[in-house]
Amino acid sequence: MKFLPLFLFALLSLSFLGQSSFAVTTPTEKTDSAENADEAKIPDAMARLMKAPDIDLVNIRDPFLSVFEKNRLDEAARYKNRKRLPANKRKREPLEAYDLSTLTLVATFKKAGQEWVASVQDSSGKSYTIRRGNYMGKRGGRIEKIDGQTVYLVEQVINPAGEIVDHQTTLTLAEVNDR
Repeated sequence: MKFLPLFLFALLSLSFLGQSSFAVTTPTEKTDSAENADEAKIPDAMARLMKAPDIDLVNIRDPFLSVFEKNRLDEAARYKNRKRLPANKRKREPLEAYDLSTLTLVATFKKAGQEWVASVQDSSGKSYTIRRGNYMGKRGGRIEKIDGQTVYLVEQVINPAGEIVDHQTTLTLAEVNDR
């Protein structure tokens, strides 16, 4: 209410000076050149319009969930996947007590008409005979193939996302010869 008289004074003074910015024109008074001039003065709002980024609503972070709680939930999911590993549902073989880095491939051989067989030695010098389908290593690696120089293993491990994935590992005779 205090500024109303000041506003009215400013409005009247502009109208007396002939500089009224509140001029009203009817559509019949406009000419084509005036329309083009008005269009040139009016900025194009669509030219400055920006597209909002796409938001992944499925994987968006919950702002009310603490980092510690999220880590606890992720670890619980990984633990749940550990229970689902096939290696945890069967009886463990003797070579599964050793880490693969402590086992060395000593020899591979094949009898006529039979599969390849390999000999593996642990760090204490004890030797084991392995065949395709046996398990070895702390991660429960299953022997998929044996050939003249290499033993191929497939280990099922949990990746950082908590998913079970196959990891291929090999033991070769060249490792023994390098020492």
